Amino acid sequence: MPTIVDLTQHLEDEMPVFPGIASPSFHDFARVANDGYAMSEYRLTNHIGTHVDAPAHQILDGETLDEIGLDRLVTDGLKLDFTAHAPGLLSLADIEPHLDDMRAGDIVLVCSGNDRNWGSEAYWTGWCYPDAEASRAIIERGVSGIGFDGPSADPVDSTTMELHRVWLGAGRLIIENLTKLGELGARTPIVVAPMKVRAANGAPARVFAFPS
Repeated sequence: MPTIVDLTQHLEDEMPVFPGIASPSFHDFARVANDGYAMSEYRLTNHIGTHVDAPAHQILDGETLDEIGLDRLVTDGLKLDFTAHAPGLLSLADIEPHLDDMRAGDIVLVCSGNDRNWGSEAYWTGWCYPDAEASRAIIERGVSGIGFDGPSADPVDSTTMELHRVWLGAGRLIIENLTKLGELGARTPIVVAPMKVRAANGAPARVFAFPS
């Protein structure tokens, strides 16, 4: 059997959520011991935990998640290791050495090592993300999208979400709150499996990879 690395954070009560978003609730209203069967009620916002932003998240008439072809979601992940870089913006100069490694259809995975901060205040400032110029250079390589081991493509205190608009406006996907990117090689087959909700602007996803 191939090695499989689960890049997904758990969904659970009291989990970290982006500032201003309501906490989810996972309630077991029937249990096998008491009722002979188990059943649960889940209440959650679609942009929490490991999830995918579709262009429709911020772009008028942008593609919804169910309109994204599976070939955009089952592809190669290209890991960019910025664990030695200070958290925050990545410039074009930071990204340029990696541009020739990018292929059409790749999902670029920005590894900052920030998953170690999951559940702490440091998580909200501890990751790296390309600035607008660097993002456009990556987009020009024809990639499918970009993923982070942090909560956003923008800093959490952004009021404009400029970088979201760069990526989503170009029809690309954004994957947020990934984990275990450090266990991947530079290029790894990856599966991004979001919930199939009609006309969704985004959804939680199980994301996993097959490192060689």
